Amino acid sequence: MKNFILKLMLLCCIILFNISCSNKSNIKLIPVKSDEKWGYINKKGEYVINPQFKDADFFRDGLAKVTGPDGKVGFIDEKGKYKIATQYKDATPFSDGLAFVVNDGGYPTCIDKSGKTIFTLKQAKHVTSFKEDLAIFVTKDMKFGYVDKTGKVIINAQFDQASYFCEGLAAVKIKDKCGFIDKKGKIVINPQFEIVSDFSEGKAFFKNGKQYGYIDQKGAYVINPQFDRAGQFSEGMASIMSGKVVGYIMEDGKIEINPQFDFGGEFKSGLALVSQNEKFGFIDKTGKIVINPQFEDASSFFGDIAFVKSAEKWGVIDKEGKYIVNPQFDNVIQNFDGFFYVTSDYYDASAFISSFFKKAGDNLFDGFNNTSTLQNVVDNPIYSNLNAESQFIAYTLDDQIMTNDILITTTSFHFTNPIFENITNYSSYYGYSYETGTSKQYKFSETVSAIEYNLEFSNEAEEKGGAIASALKSEIESRYNLNMEIKENQYVALQDNKWSFAIFYDDNYCSIIIAFNKAKLQEIINTKSELIDESEL
Repeated sequence: MKNFILKLMLLCCIILFNISCSNKSNIKLIPVKSDEKWGYINKKGEYVINPQFKDADFFRDGLAKVTGPDGKVGFIDEKGKYKIATQYKDATPFSDGLAFVVNDGGYPTCIDKSGKTIFTLKQAKHVTSFKEDLAIFVTKDMKFGYVDKTGKVIINAQFDQASYFCEGLAAVKIKDKCGFIDKKGKIVINPQFEIVSDFSEGKAFFKNGKQYGYIDQKGAYVINPQFDRAGQFSEGMASIMSGKVVGYIMEDGKIEINPQFDFGGEFKSGLALVSQNEKFGFIDKTGKIVINPQFEDASSFFGDIAFVKSAEKWGVIDKEGKYIVNPQFDNVIQNFDGFFYVTSDYYDASAFISSFFKKAGDNLFDGFNNTSTLQNVVDNPIYSNLNAESQFIAYTLDDQIMTNDILITTTSFHFTNPIFENITNYSSYYGYSYETGTSKQYKFSETVSAIEYNLEFSNEAEEKGGAIASALKSEIESRYNLNMEIKENQYVALQDNKWSFAIFYDDNYCSIIIAFNKAKLQEIINTKSELIDESEL
């Protein structure tokens, strides 16, 4: 719940401050999705980097953030070559030569374009990318501050919410009111507004009461509150809403294009994205429709191109509305700008590791090994309340408390051979025999092949599945002198004539398997992989 609240606060930053501190984007390569994989095309629609990624982003500072088949994040150059291998749980795009990354179980860490660590922010719960030489960080007590490119705290964490610096000022929220600070943290426009935007072309919009207006960088009203909604200035004009329709004003606040559209975006390259009757098109600065509303969805123009969606597929058009690349892609990234951040994955799992591995003994785990039978499991008071729905698994739902934050909620014992047979029961009545149902006849001499523990997280362990899995991996590798293979959301070590191990995880889940039989563990892995594949269809 705490992590959800923090993410919600970061989302509120976008809403309250209307973050759009624009970068000047020069797009050479376009990330596109086809058949569940992302690749890159040029402006002619030709693939420069073939589809191969689970996710992809625009190139920034010469590198693009991508997610590899293993679910890990890395960075490629414009030839598709990895400059920083996929290894991170998450990362921001590069900005001014720096990016923030997070490893499973790690703190937000700033790296350069070679992958070298510049600094680590152990005090930060969230950190954004750099804008105007500063990055926002959020502490565990939900306060926002700023650090510079050396990791030095320039403005202490003290604000309830905060935005990027744009044109030298940043919007902040203090006690439900928004104002602006300079790069020394000095309040230059007192918190007094309900909602504000970042500054763009010397103006920021604000909301007080029911209406929106605009202020300058001294906080003076330059356009009085009079609109039902407002957008940022771009290329000398801003969108405004009157009632339920959108028009455009000039810098003096005079309406240049009468409100008439259902939606109106910022002017980019002389054109603005608008919608009418649930279709998207483009207008020029006189309000003339130059590309008729005809698309299901569309982006603003990036220089001389825009992305449009037609018949559920995305293509690329020029400023005359002609297709450069016919609609054929499943998805594109519509916005270059954004509020990019990473979240700390650090969790001190040492108490859990100590508690869990009390189960480890000489040639035994939890009191069992490859000679242990179903009868031995039943005789163990911890596992006496067993269930068996599958012929190859016996399990208990009785909780085992590992720490205040982590429980074992299900323990499953896997067997190579069936542990019961379904026996048909009969009864008789005046000499006639008839079926009355079935019952299970257990085979208590069958031996255990693997033990699986499913974990549940709460409090500080919430959403820390990756950190806990990483701690388990490190302990297993150290304790049993082996190396676990890293796969997507799993670690595996298959060994002949020795115990084998597997860890499956995501942010909210972790399962660890100790197997006395390598073949059985491989069977379990295959079954779980099939279930994951089916769930993604």
